[in-house]
Amino acid sequence: MSAGGRIAVFVAGLAVVFAAAAGIGSLADPADTSTEPTHNGGAHAAASDGGGEMKEEEMDGHGGHQQMAQAPAGLAVAEGGYLLRLGPTFLARGEDGELRFSIVDARGEAITDFDELHERRLHLIVVRRDGTDFRHLHPEMDAAGSWTTPVEFAAPGVYRAFADFSVGGEPHTLASDLFVSGGEFEARPFPAPVPLDSTDGYDVRLQADQRLAGESSLLTFAVSKDGEEVDDLAPYLGAKGHLVALREGDLAFLHAHPEEADGEHGHAGDSGAGANEIAFAASFPTAGDYRLYLQFRHAGSVRTAQFTISVPR
Repeated sequence: MSAGGRIAVFVAGLAVVFAAAAGIGSLADPADTSTEPTHNGGAHAAASDGGGEMKEEEMDGHGGHQQMAQAPAGLAVAEGGYLLRLGPTFLARGEDGELRFSIVDARGEAITDFDELHERRLHLIVVRRDGTDFRHLHPEMDAAGSWTTPVEFAAPGVYRAFADFSVGGEPHTLASDLFVSGGEFEARPFPAPVPLDSTDGYDVRLQADQRLAGESSLLTFAVSKDGEEVDDLAPYLGAKGHLVALREGDLAFLHAHPEEADGEHGHAGDSGAGANEIAFAASFPTAGDYRLYLQFRHAGSVRTAQFTISVPR
């Protein structure tokens, strides 16, 4: 057969395959593409099922409005009518740099009227995509709505920057990638789950009562130093501690604050946590591994303990 004849037969075969695929697809229900963000009291629910939909149904507490099938947080540079403009996104390892960014509305105008969210108008979380080099920054904003913060990266790789803020009572988390050059980068999975982490001379032990996907789980962190319980933890960002969780793979974002005995934070306020313990009520909407970053203040400094938690199906 000539070359032209073979091409004609190949094209005809493709037409048959595409026609069959279209027929099969027409039998399936269309996907729900709702992109309304999820917010849950002091926590930002930040993961979805495999198709990008939240499995959880939530009441927002204002007139009984029900939110369903919300999009994950921290996976997009634009959401809810706001856009994160970040630059530069290419930096060199070991050099002093500066991150500059703004949050703009649908007209391209920079937002300047931010709500106070956990004692700050904006929180910037930066972490390498393999879960290492976690940073929680509080940049400064000028009168024109431009935020800046100095940075220096010791290791090359791809980093994720999350801007966590609230405008008009509505929280948002927007994110963009940063690229750090200057050396070899070796990707790695999250570390295996271990219930104990040591940081700056402190030991932090994690106890999780339940980790089923889509169900609430109580995470309790006990802090000790030199074998003694640390029972004089100082407030950090208006609470006893601060927790960020990132899902392995897409780094979907879960941002929570702890339950307190007086019920001011979290859900029930009845965790029964001791003086050296920080308890969080969290829901991991999908199975998989999550990297947890616990921050607490003691002796005038903020410490960060890191854990991996596996959520079964």
